[in-house]
Amino acid sequence: QTSTAQKALELFRTHVSDPAALAGSKAHPALVAAVPVKMIILKCRSLEGGEASCADLKSDVAYMLNRNDPEWLEGASLSYADAAWSTICAEACLCLARITSCTSQEASKSELIKEGLKCLEVSINTLTNEDGTIVNSIAHSYYSQILSELESLNALV
Repeated sequence: QTSTAQKALELFRTHVSDPAALAGSKAHPALVAAVPVKMIILKCRSLEGGEASCADLKSDVAYMLNRNDPEWLEGASLSYADAAWSTICAEACLCLARITSCTSQEASKSELIKEGLKCLEVSINTLTNEDGTIVNSIAHSYYSQILSELESLNALV
């Protein structure tokens, strides 16, 4: 039986990532930047509760630890998706850290948690004004959830 997360992954792959890959350099820059991170989140969500092979995750872990996102993506994501891009990246790190249980990847788990927390430092600057007021309450709620989950996971490491 296919889970909802697996169906979402299949739909995203069919209607977003595969067409973007076919378009190559002609694809919109936002799509090129966003697809890998969103695929990682969907892939992890579809694997939760199951066994993921270490080899399957290795390239995703490397991608999240070495990505170089364009600066404009932070604000664009906030405007169009009610989420700071850095919070979405922190969620991808969180998802990978949760399922990266292979002995050889314990260091990666710690690195992913650190990277996720670093992303959230960017998020809080995006989501609050200088006087401390919240810019977008939906995005801040999402940020708070990911922060709480990352801090809980960090306490276990």
